[in-house]
Amino acid sequence: MAEKNDKKQVLFYPDFLFKEAIAALIVVIAVVALALALPMKVGDPADPSDSSFKPRPEWYFMAPFYLLKIFPSSLEIVPTVVLPGLVFIALMVFPFLDRNPETSPRKRPVAMALMGGGVVLTILFTVLGISA
Repeated sequence: MAEKNDKKQVLFYPDFLFKEAIAALIVVIAVVALALALPMKVGDPADPSDSSFKPRPEWYFMAPFYLLKIFPSSLEIVPTVVLPGLVFIALMVFPFLDRNPETSPRKRPVAMALMGGGVVLTILFTVLGISA
C-alpha cells in the first residue's frame, strides 16, 4: 500500500519561477543602487599634451601583455591568435582524450600536472607583466 504524500507540491511554473524572478530583480536593484551610491573612480582625466603616458592593461590581461613583450613584432600573431587558439582547442579536446574514470585529483596525476603547470605559467606571466 502506497503512503500518501502530505507535502504540498510547488509547480515550477509559475510559482517557483516567479519567486526566482523577484529575487533576481531585488539583486539587480541592489547592484544598481550600490553602483549609483558608490561610483568607481576611473583615474585622472586624460591629458592630450602628456606624451609620457604608457597605457597598461588591467591585471587579468597582464599575462597576454607580457607575451606580447616577449615575441617580436613580426610574430605578434603567435601570442594574440595562435596561443589562445591552442589553449581553446586543448580545453575542448581534453575531455575526450581523458578517459580516466577516477574523479579524485590524487588519482589523476597527468591532468593535475597539466592544470598546475597552466596555473603556474599564468601566474608567472601575470607577475612578469606587472613588473615589466
